[in-house]
Amino acid sequence: MIFDLHNDLPTAAPPRDRKRLLAEYAADGLTKAVFAIWTTRLPAGYSLRDYIVQNAPFGAFPAIEDLGRADLGEAFAIRPVYASLTWNGENSLAGGCGSETPLKAEGRAAISEMAARGIALDVSHLSDSSMTEALDRAGECGCRVLASHTASRALCFHPRNLTDEIAGRIAAAGGIVGIAAVPDFLREGSRRGGKCGIRDHAAHILHMCEAAGTKHVAVGTDFFGTAVCPDGLSRYADFARLADILAKEGLSAAETEDIFYYNAERFFGARETI
Repeated sequence: MIFDLHNDLPTAAPPRDRKRLLAEYAADGLTKAVFAIWTTRLPAGYSLRDYIVQNAPFGAFPAIEDLGRADLGEAFAIRPVYASLTWNGENSLAGGCGSETPLKAEGRAAISEMAARGIALDVSHLSDSSMTEALDRAGECGCRVLASHTASRALCFHPRNLTDEIAGRIAAAGGIVGIAAVPDFLREGSRRGGKCGIRDHAAHILHMCEAAGTKHVAVGTDFFGTAVCPDGLSRYADFARLADILAKEGLSAAETEDIFYYNAERFFGARETI
């Protein structure tokens, strides 16, 4: 079973391909997925409801990526399971990756409203300074936290990756960290794929298990959010081989099942399928 924390299909894949892709995902073993609505790339006059994945042959849930580019009322009305305040760069709520602008008053208010509505805060795209302040604010108001698609900065120095300290803070708050299938996050110099492969992804899972604990690591592929994938990890069917690699590296079958599915299932709890 696979529970993907972050797939960009709604706003990155042509609508005509959606039904076919969802069927392929189901055939490949995808059990549940969060489909992010990436507001940064949406046209003027869009309706978020038009981008919700409907009638998937598995559990499908909406999320908002770059809340600061959306109307908050409309965004909260679709009941996303999580929202990120920013994408890369600064917006009205905070500083995103590449901009060390602190968390803004509007961002603090948004986190409080998310907590009240049961919407988790995704810190994946925040800058280091905004991320620290957002975690502080989430702790104050009881907002659940996760990093839906990232990797380990200790293994690959990329501003979108988490330090061990931040990963530990997310775990201590009861959150989860999804490891992305993005070569640029997994191996330095792999922006166009390079020599990055499935074993690099496995290495980041294993390191994050040490930094955050096996109960706080999950899958967040970022499929359709990345132009290239690691060699050998470009579809959900490839997770069978990933499981074999993790087993050879010492993870038990139960630990791998937690990472692939149950950690995310426990984090989100009971939630009806869209």
